[in-house]
Amino acid sequence: MKGTIIIPSYNACERLYYNLLSLNFQDYPHDQFEVIVIDNGSADNTAIMLSEFPASFRLKTVRVDENKGIAHGRNQGIIKASGDILIFHDSDMIAEKSFVRKHIEAHQNDNTVICGSIWMEIFTYYYKNFEDFRIPEFNKVKDQFDFQSEDLDLDVRPVIPREKIIDGSFINYSFRKDTPFIQSLESVIQEFGLDLNGYHLPWRFFITNNSSVPRSKVVEVGLFDEKIVNWGFEDYDLGIRLYKSGCHFKLLDIVNVHQAHPRNYARGEALKSFDYICDKYNEPPHIDIVLACITTFLRGSLSIDEKDLNYIVEDLYTLQKMGKYNRLLSYFLALIQIKKESILNKLKNQVRKMPIVSMLDSELELQLNELVGINETVYFVHVLLDLQKEHKGT
Repeated sequence: MKGTIIIPSYNACERLYYNLLSLNFQDYPHDQFEVIVIDNGSADNTAIMLSEFPASFRLKTVRVDENKGIAHGRNQGIIKASGDILIFHDSDMIAEKSFVRKHIEAHQNDNTVICGSIWMEIFTYYYKNFEDFRIPEFNKVKDQFDFQSEDLDLDVRPVIPREKIIDGSFINYSFRKDTPFIQSLESVIQEFGLDLNGYHLPWRFFITNNSSVPRSKVVEVGLFDEKIVNWGFEDYDLGIRLYKSGCHFKLLDIVNVHQAHPRNYARGEALKSFDYICDKYNEPPHIDIVLACITTFLRGSLSIDEKDLNYIVEDLYTLQKMGKYNRLLSYFLALIQIKKESILNKLKNQVRKMPIVSMLDSELELQLNELVGINETVYFVHVLLDLQKEHKGT
């Protein structure tokens, strides 16, 4: 078996149906891939739909009675996977017909991680409980659909018929997402290209709605971290471990489209996952991870753009190789963790216990002055001095 598509699903019956329907019309041999759907404690009609779905591929279903988080759900699928390549594809995605073929054919060795496009979105259904920000997005495209004003009173109303999924013309109704997160990743591609040559944080592209990796590598690094039970960051965490294990990340034009829907997670969940990741990697060898997560998630808090972020990480690697600046690196890590805590306090409107960091002693002052006099780590020094100045002012 060449590939296994892992799809966790929670109360997404109608969107999951369109997902599976698109996989029925893939241009890759259907006897060479399987699909495993993890019904992650759904209370809708997911189980009935799965039992009746006319799959043209091998379809396995795993029922998890209690939703213990998406990391746990995905791991249940990985355990039962037979394919050499794991393709991660969330329940609310629709795949173009070349999706499976491109993922599997891209794996020419056991150390490659493939990341597909994550830019496209589509309204396949209108939901009465859409969040406010969704309504202007829908209004921009609703004229494409046979949509009447009275349809707004329905809890759920299909706007793309299944025929459009079958013939592939659904793609004509999709649109490009434009968010700060997407813009930041696009700026990385413009700077470093699809092979990400010279880029030190490729795991930021490992989004588990369109990515693939050899099953053996996922098993080797320990599957998804099931301590991440809240929404977000479980994919980053696996991507980090794959990168640190020596995997090469490559971006390809592999298209699937996200179906817009109301949030199925509580506000604040991503903050908890972010907090967990910053604590998990709170060690000097992993400063790059903490710095990247803070810079990305708490956007604007450190005033670092994508290019400078990569240069700073390069400086960190240089200092780590030198070996003599470990205490200074620990000091830098403590300062960025303090920055994170101060921002979270404001976001949560609460006071959390702040880490205690003393000022530089004579040894660290000497090391910092040494670095100021050389050009190899100028970006690191600049950020450290800014953080130090801010810390002195608190």
